[in-house]
Amino acid sequence: MPFSTADISIQLLMNTTNTFQEIESRMTARAFGAVHNPEKGPEVRRVFAKLLEVLDRASPDSLI
Repeated sequence: MPFSTADISIQLLMNTTNTFQEIESRMTARAFGAVHNPEKGPEVRRVFAKLLEVLDRASPDSLI
């Protein structure tokens, strides 16, 4: 039985929410780690910048 458009949309929203939560958790953990270990700060900033670059490349028409 094929999935309906609504089923696909719900699955996409669930996957998106789970992914955002995972990204947020990891970014927060890295930031807190850098607060307590300042020499990690530059690397954390590089990771965040790379993440934003990936998002920009994935949506060149600035939809995100």
